[in-house]
Amino acid sequence: MVAQPTTTPRLSRTDRWKRRVKTLGLRVLSASGATRLVAARYGGRGVILMFHDFTHDPRRDLDQGCRIGDFERILAHLRKSGRDIVTLDEAQRRLRDPAARRFAVLTFDDGYRSNIDLALPVMERFEAPATIYVPTGMIARDINAWWLGLTVLFRDRELIDIEPMGVRYACPDLGSKIAGLRRALAWVWGDFRRAETLGPTFARHGIDLADIVERAAIDEAGMVAADRHPLIEIGAHTVSHRALSLLDDADVRAEMSDNKRFLEERLQREVPHFAYPYGAPSLSGAREPRIAREAGFRSAVTTSPGCLFREHVDSPFTLPRQNAEYTEDGAAYTACGMAGLFRALASRGGSPLAGLAGAVT
Repeated sequence: MVAQPTTTPRLSRTDRWKRRVKTLGLRVLSASGATRLVAARYGGRGVILMFHDFTHDPRRDLDQGCRIGDFERILAHLRKSGRDIVTLDEAQRRLRDPAARRFAVLTFDDGYRSNIDLALPVMERFEAPATIYVPTGMIARDINAWWLGLTVLFRDRELIDIEPMGVRYACPDLGSKIAGLRRALAWVWGDFRRAETLGPTFARHGIDLADIVERAAIDEAGMVAADRHPLIEIGAHTVSHRALSLLDDADVRAEMSDNKRFLEERLQREVPHFAYPYGAPSLSGAREPRIAREAGFRSAVTTSPGCLFREHVDSPFTLPRQNAEYTEDGAAYTACGMAGLFRALASRGGSPLAGLAGAVT
């Protein structure tokens, strides 16, 4: 490979300005009650919220994860607004009952230790249940957790070569580290096949993914103990956390069924709920929802923003889910999402029913 010139990535002035304006707008909308106008059409009967890792200081992790203080504010807002925080099974029941109270569901992807160490004590104070979706590879410590590897790479090093990207970054300060990580993450999201090319980069920089996962994720005993807690249910999240749309039918089926079997053997119970890794990039159409149903799941969640309506009873394998992680102000962001604002924007004022196209029932 031809040597690349060294550059220092920076967040542009325009990007910083847009983020400040976005944050201010979210705060104004959530505080003023203006979101009620959007919620009248887009708010639905309930909402599924999506979290991953939790942290006291997102800046330490290069603007990744949910600030635990924001999580507490989100749960307080849910209680204050009169919503019940319920399980996925209860959510599906309430969608069938026109008289049921409005609700929210908490879901955590990937099985991070912080779900137990930081989030669970908050959940206990609010008596709020959650589903943790766990890939087999996170427990086995053999997952290609490329997103964690990139975070550690940029966090711990100043000179970074990523040969598959054709870049050499100098990241001497926090701002350049955040900017560089965002570019690298976006590069992988542009084509998830690129995740498989990062192994040599991690090895060259001394990054051991198994060691990172060991520190970041719950182990098998921790997973079993968590599932026995009255507020936690373990759900399925594939074997290897690959984008399913890139795989053939047999591999998609194995990713779902083998993960389901792995979890059920260890938890000694049925595992009925599933989350697609990466959301939309895992869906090539009706194939993945169909296979999820055939694998024996009762629900499958995406990352398409939107709230739940009665119509989602008939499409339980493409349920929309609202991201609840925004490090500037996660509580304001989530309040707007629960009103359906992001679905309204994504659909350009169109249908409030996210996740019904190509649904398999």
